[in-house]
Amino acid sequence: MRLQHRVALVTGGGRGIGAAIARRMADEGADVCLVSRTFSELEEQARWIEENTGRRALPATADVRRPEDVRQTVRTALEAFGKIDILVNCAGISVADASEELSFEQWKECLDINLDGTFLYCQEVGRHMIERGQGGKIINITSVVAHAAIPGRAAYAASKGGVKQLTQNLAVEWGKHNIQVNSITPGYIYTEIFRRFVEQGVHQPEKLEARIPAGRMGRVEDIAGPAVFLASSDSDYVTGTTLIVDGGVLANGYI
Repeated sequence: MRLQHRVALVTGGGRGIGAAIARRMADEGADVCLVSRTFSELEEQARWIEENTGRRALPATADVRRPEDVRQTVRTALEAFGKIDILVNCAGISVADASEELSFEQWKECLDINLDGTFLYCQEVGRHMIERGQGGKIINITSVVAHAAIPGRAAYAASKGGVKQLTQNLAVEWGKHNIQVNSITPGYIYTEIFRRFVEQGVHQPEKLEARIPAGRMGRVEDIAGPAVFLASSDSDYVTGTTLIVDGGVLANGYI
């Protein structure tokens, strides 16, 4: 098992990509602290992990925008497991609205959760990794909109572009501490957020699939494998980079 004896903290771990990553990391031998605002989702995922993998799973509720919540969940994980080897920042929201109609509240919420929340967890867990002196792995989830524009996604693009650049900066700063910081760029993944956009008419899956060279929408499990690679010792010389997992969308020249 590639992550045996390691501890992972996964934000957004109650569902979607975050839950898939947490499950896969537990399957690879890691104990997991799952973070989300909704305890019922966390409890369900934690139960599944413990029953199906035999690893320990700790649910911890937090609003990633609140520094005190971030500090408390990190303390909770350290009290339970004694260390954090892996951080996955997956908590996020998406906003789809024309820029001229976008409210400041929408803009601020998107930046607060996607960018500020990622920074706060990177900072808090990074401090622990530096003080512990045994290195670590940090994985931030970005988006194809960090690389190419989609109309109506200004706030989301700004937040995810910020995460991409934050990832590179932290990789440069913390390389001397043997902390590898990377990001994963998912393409069109069928998550709960995506399903809502389909219901609202924002996305039409059949039209998207016609533009995806792989010929299908992504599944949350498609992101879990790359996350395990970046969390494992196989990626010890990989840092400051973005692993694009999009079925070829960006290579196709437009999204």
